[in-house]
Amino acid sequence: MKPIDLIKDDIGEEAWGECNPQTSASGEIEPVAELSPFSTSKTYVIHGRTRQFDFPTLPRGSYCVYDANGQRVIRLTRAGKEIESVLGENWTRLPNCDPVVLSRLILMFFDGGIRSSHRVLQSSGSLRSHGEQYVLNEKEFGKAEPFIEATRIIVEDDLLTIRAVTLCGWMHDKRNLGVEHIRISRSGDVALDARNVLSKKIFKSVPAIRY
Repeated sequence: MKPIDLIKDDIGEEAWGECNPQTSASGEIEPVAELSPFSTSKTYVIHGRTRQFDFPTLPRGSYCVYDANGQRVIRLTRAGKEIESVLGENWTRLPNCDPVVLSRLILMFFDGGIRSSHRVLQSSGSLRSHGEQYVLNEKEFGKAEPFIEATRIIVEDDLLTIRAVTLCGWMHDKRNLGVEHIRISRSGDVALDARNVLSKKIFKSVPAIRY
């Protein structure tokens, strides 16, 4: 079966009728590439009405996240931490994943929610190419740059660690630059170290938030 058909069955016909899934130019509901690190399954994001799902959007609405392939679907929730079962299932393949994409997906379930979400960066160069409306604080950047390094995966025996460079904050207002260490056991259990903050004002200005 198509993964999206399995997702529809899981959501249910009546609830699916209240959804507003985003489609490609061909009219198909496609997986989200920037949230799909695994080779055996893809990540789908389905939008719905306010409070229908556990991820809120502003000014209204909500969405849910699925890991799916042609055989099975798993809804990934904040409360259930189903992401850990998917990580355990894929543990031997995790070292081959794109660390930026893998970090993005994991942090969705372990961050501070809509008020304090993460934007994962590849390296310090990502700050300079972040967008015209993000004005870099050169003084802060100069102090932080030697410690930024790159987002990468480190494997030691039965523990995989992602060193993720991220911007953290409300919506587009992400000025807090820091490093997250995401530790994943062979069973898929996730533990995060305390955030290593490199700067609380890495940008002088950021774009206004528009709904």
